Amino acid sequence: MNAGRKILVIDDDPEICQAMEAILGDNGYEVFTATDTVRGEAMLEEHKPDLLILDIMMATLQEGLDFAAKIRKKEGPYGLPIVIVSGRPATEKGYQRSVDEDMDWIAADIFMEKPVDPDDLLRNVRSLLTARKA
Repeated sequence: MNAGRKILVIDDDPEICQAMEAILGDNGYEVFTATDTVRGEAMLEEHKPDLLILDIMMATLQEGLDFAAKIRKKEGPYGLPIVIVSGRPATEKGYQRSVDEDMDWIAADIFMEKPVDPDDLLRNVRSLLTARKA
């Protein structure tokens, strides 16, 4: 069912990348990982994944958000589905709004908070990939 469906995971934590690769790979997805958006962008071009899973805070506090916006501009409104997987930014770090309030400008289809429940991750991935097929 998932054969041939490719997913790119970009997260600066190698353990998160390994966990995502295990969860998704065990469910039939072909998974590629990168620990930064520079390598991630190269893998995006090389492997042409069906879905992108992306952390927010990597080298900078909003690297993932900037990268998602860049990809959305390239892909257009019917392009690559994006799942943001990140810890909720703490308000003491200067982030004053909730993620729910910001989904109108976050260039992602779904936001998931770490730690991610594997069943929820798989359900969201399947949902986005099914919608993309339609």
